[in-house]
Amino acid sequence: MKPILLFDIDGTLMHVKRAFTRNLISDILSDFGIESNPLEDGSYSFAGRTDKEIFTKLISAQNNSRDLYDEVRNKYLYYMKHTFSPNDTESIEGAVELVEYGKKEKFEMGLCTGNFRESAFYKVDAAGYRNTFNFGGFGCNHADRKHLPGEAQEDFKKLNGFSPSPERFVVIGDTPNDIRCAKYFGAVSVAVTTGSYSKKELIESSPDVLVDDLRELIDLLPNF
Repeated sequence: MKPILLFDIDGTLMHVKRAFTRNLISDILSDFGIESNPLEDGSYSFAGRTDKEIFTKLISAQNNSRDLYDEVRNKYLYYMKHTFSPNDTESIEGAVELVEYGKKEKFEMGLCTGNFRESAFYKVDAAGYRNTFNFGGFGCNHADRKHLPGEAQEDFKKLNGFSPSPERFVVIGDTPNDIRCAKYFGAVSVAVTTGSYSKKELIESSPDVLVDDLRELIDLLPNF
């Protein structure tokens, strides 16, 4: 049986231009009068985090109310839907080739991403992956990324009527948190050095497989 591939988005399948995300979120926070903004000095990294964790942190200094969180989230998703475009993305060498290989060889492929479900699909559609992924685990319900592969498993079950064992899943990402969530779930962890973490930093998290280019997986997947 072929493994089921779960892809992270940012830093793995594509890059979103840094200015777009930070400018959009900063503008939204200003609209809501949120003055304490961790984005201003650039010290707060989004890499490997869920959107639930990010947005909770961004509004926490102002107000911890659920209503404000929902309002900020909804405005963010509105602007993502109406303003995010292919011009805001940068392709990652090797990602397109691996996905095309997966489609050709009929691998089941989903997402395992900290993005909200809606924004995840806005991003992959803009990057040229429309109609490629139809299930996944997303950063809507949990601040901790470790729960996302399990959500992907449940999403897969809803579509296909059965629940594959964790070891059939391969989580592919570019951060230590991707590795950590795969290990927590019991999936194979694949780390790729196309994000903001160095090879040394990724090795410290002990991924099952480490690659510099996702095309390397084309030869490796048949042996998983």
